Amino acid sequence: MKNPFKYGELSTGENFCNRKQEIKRLQSAFRDGQSIVIISPRRWGKSSLVNRSVATFKGKLICIQIDCFGISSSREFYAAFLKATLQQTNSKLQQVVDTVSKSLKSLIPYVKYGVSENDEIQISLDLPNKKYDVEDILELPQRIAVDRKARLVVCIDEFQKIAEWPDGNALLEKLRSYWQNHNHVSYCLYGSKRHLMSALFAHSSQPFYRFGEILFLTKIEVAEWTLFLTKEFEQTGKVISPETSRRLVERVDSHSYFVQYLARICWNNSDKKVTQEILNASFNELLNDHLSLFQNQTRSLTKYQINYLKAVSAGETQLTSQRVLNQFDLGSPGNIKRNQVVFEDLEILDYAKGFPIFCDPYFKPLFDRIFKDPNLHEHF
Repeated sequence: MKNPFKYGELSTGENFCNRKQEIKRLQSAFRDGQSIVIISPRRWGKSSLVNRSVATFKGKLICIQIDCFGISSSREFYAAFLKATLQQTNSKLQQVVDTVSKSLKSLIPYVKYGVSENDEIQISLDLPNKKYDVEDILELPQRIAVDRKARLVVCIDEFQKIAEWPDGNALLEKLRSYWQNHNHVSYCLYGSKRHLMSALFAHSSQPFYRFGEILFLTKIEVAEWTLFLTKEFEQTGKVISPETSRRLVERVDSHSYFVQYLARICWNNSDKKVTQEILNASFNELLNDHLSLFQNQTRSLTKYQINYLKAVSAGETQLTSQRVLNQFDLGSPGNIKRNQVVFEDLEILDYAKGFPIFCDPYFKPLFDRIFKDPNLHEHF
């Protein structure tokens, strides 16, 4: 029997847990041509949610997906945007030919296409280094939607990356100027750095201010995870009690990626039933798996930053109070603000609730184990 739990890839079918309300909101946005922004920490299931929502249209919605991770300039973005649009909206080579000749006349010399040995459409671009008109590229989704009388959604992951590029602000202004006029296309923009995404869409000085509906993704409820886990174990010939399921979820703070991760280890470690002992051993296995990553995250932290994390681990929320500053030797109040920016950028801490929370469930146990034990810390 196959292990039913998977992580590190998109959750589909029976692997997908709940998110019914969020799916309804995305369905409504895609159906109505409403653009929508999804904001949440990494590995909370944004991409799986988007794919699941698109799949409910059963082929009646044209979907273009782009990932900004690995892109570092507007020129690279335009090339990725154009290539994704041509590949993901056309299933036959003749459709590509027709689309290019009809809607990309100014770029015809720079677009090459063909069919591979596996009958897959191959597209290569050689956009010029000199300045060229990007209108055809940015208008292409709208033109395809109008021409085919179909709804179309453009999904862009790690959208906040654009603001980090040297020409990012100019690109954002350009995108907004075109996309706000597309009444047959929904733009679904999502990213993992919550503070950067929030700044892009909530600040009036930004080009994408109030661009679309904003969906702040929350964690799946413990009760929903509990039902999901007990069912998945049962369907694969194993047993996990509702109480043990609840403890499993709570061990990893209902974090979608780590629920699947820990459940997979528990499934592998059990013959017929997951006991508390198996859960404990499996969680230690998870911690060991992430020890190297934890070491990389903490290796270059300063003394004040380590002390800051000690205060957070101790449950302190008022980090600028004189008592906490003195007790944990945090330095000046200015240090607190600077360290908040550092920990948000490193995705170690999240401040969405107004106080710091560890982003990943492995971090606090490993931090407490190593930095609260002088002997371990010395050899770390």
